Amino acid sequence: MAEVLLITVLVVALFYVFFIRPTRSEQRKRERDLNDLRIGDTVLTRGGLIATVVAVETPDDGPMLLSLELADGVVVQARTEAVTERIAEVDVDEDETDDEDDDEEDWDADDADEEPVEGAVTSARPDSTDSES
Repeated sequence: MAEVLLITVLVVALFYVFFIRPTRSEQRKRERDLNDLRIGDTVLTRGGLIATVVAVETPDDGPMLLSLELADGVVVQARTEAVTERIAEVDVDEDETDDEDDDEEDWDADDADEEPVEGAVTSARPDSTDSES
């Protein structure tokens, strides 16, 4: 009888450690991130849209509302439940993001004169003289 009780307690403890605790931790982190949303933060919505927070409203009788700018001049309102995660905070240094692009080779106009690789797909439209013959 003691062995069955010990195994039951062990299974419940393992279930808590592997399933309930991480889920609660994620919920707390998500709630903390949503409460810390600031104007200028970049967020990802459940629909897969990336938007910038332009206003945060906290009405007395309902959930927090966000005004999200999807593109220049395109602003939508959404509840915080529509936000999946905060991608970037306002304090992100612009110079850090530009450094990532420095590792890649820059495209030169001289590269356009090079012969295309055999079998490569090109986006150039054929000349009208080529299509007539």
